[in-house]
Amino acid sequence: MTITNLNDVPVQEVPAEEVFDENLYYLSREGDIPFWDHPLMYGYPKLPKHYYPYTTKAEVLQAYKRSKIKEQDFMILKVLGDAIAANEDQLRRYLSSQMSRSEVSKRLDLLRRNGFVDRWHCRLENDETEEFRPPAPFTLGVAGFKLMKHFYSDCPFMNPDSWDKTNAKAIQRYVAMNELRCALVESKTIKGWQWNAVIGNHRRFRTPMGVANIETPKGQVNFVIERPQMSQNFIGYLKETLKQWTSIFDNYGTFPIQKAPENSPVVVIYASTVSLAEHIHNSLMLDQYPFQVWCCIEEYMEKDGLKKAFMTPKGETLQRIKLPFLEKISD
Repeated sequence: MTITNLNDVPVQEVPAEEVFDENLYYLSREGDIPFWDHPLMYGYPKLPKHYYPYTTKAEVLQAYKRSKIKEQDFMILKVLGDAIAANEDQLRRYLSSQMSRSEVSKRLDLLRRNGFVDRWHCRLENDETEEFRPPAPFTLGVAGFKLMKHFYSDCPFMNPDSWDKTNAKAIQRYVAMNELRCALVESKTIKGWQWNAVIGNHRRFRTPMGVANIETPKGQVNFVIERPQMSQNFIGYLKETLKQWTSIFDNYGTFPIQKAPENSPVVVIYASTVSLAEHIHNSLMLDQYPFQVWCCIEEYMEKDGLKKAFMTPKGETLQRIKLPFLEKISD
């Protein structure tokens, strides 16, 4: 599926009355809210000094022909395009086997000047002193998008014309998902990834935000992943989504996923905090569905790594499990 416009991406409804209700904040065990799920996060593209963007395909290809775009730059642009929106730390990790962290940062700064990448300034509305400054997200810029689409016309790159400051929540969601995707890459278990894959052989069904083909000691499985956001009506969205997926599973006995291998599916709800996952389970009873539903907890992943980040529903509770095969493997 080629994403050229944000209208192609399923977006959860955002009732205005829920956005700023502090009673709907689901805090971590440390008493805070992970930045990439904070309802008060905002963001906008920030232009660099000495900004001279290439805006036409001819300019972009001329720069490529004159070797202004190095092999490392091309690699960064492809990785970023595949990630849709990733922060600087994630890009360094994705590219760790190819170049140093400092080299990635240096090349990103150079790529910004001619509009190959865009850097986003993301902060919290209630943090007036900007005490918390997370690694900046990046997306493909106009020049980068034109270059990548020329060489990889069939790949799902996001058109930068679709991004503006009102899409900060979408940036937030993709960066959060890339944290899980990056951890799967570091575990060396991931064999394939798709954003917003067609499921059930029809586009009328809601698509999962991500599908990961995972190698386990008992064979391959497909992680069918959704990311709830506190600022959105995630219970209503997940309820309807799981209802649709149940009808698919009842019909096929599995989830047919376009361009994905026919593996056993595991629905993964990637929640920022334990309290958010528990609220979802209490509202939807995740063990009632005919397919497996696991929760992956961002606060656990950040503290203990991906192998200890999962919980499974059992009756009225969620129980934490350990998955040793997801342990990070150093290069």
